[in-house]
Amino acid sequence: MKLAEILAISGQPGLYRFVAQSRGGIIVESLADSKRMIVSGNAKVSSLNDIAIFTVGEDMPLGRVFTLISEKTDGKECCSHKDTDENIKAAMKSYVPDYDTDRVRLSDMKKLFSWYNILVGVGMNKFIEIEEDADAEKAAETAETAETESKPAKKGGKKAKTTEE
Repeated sequence: MKLAEILAISGQPGLYRFVAQSRGGIIVESLADSKRMIVSGNAKVSSLNDIAIFTVGEDMPLGRVFTLISEKTDGKECCSHKDTDENIKAAMKSYVPDYDTDRVRLSDMKKLFSWYNILVGVGMNKFIEIEEDADAEKAAETAETAETESKPAKKGGKKAKTTEE
């Protein structure tokens, strides 16, 4: 299972795996109990691959954050999202020391830890694959761009006539 297939749905607890497209929206399967449901087309659905955490420098993709947490916890669950506020903030500081304390709210940290624990609970332990796939995709795009730029341009239009006097 890849991080790009895992979805967070606004207003719904937990995480879901994309199953298929339907006429009225998408079909998803809950990671918690494997029940399927249809999510309407106007619901706010986000792939975990598209989410990032604010840091002092550039935003850090969620896959990288999960990898940092996994390294600190040896692939086991991290602190609970129901822990005290102080413990959650301390855990976040130990996992991602350069997170932006002004823009990352406590509710974001709780959601992050909840999602991480759900993913570890279903046996997911590699989160960085998506960045590797993105790097390979960028390399392919670069190669394609270089290939099209190296081809000679088609000659088009009419040639200018020269008149000799």
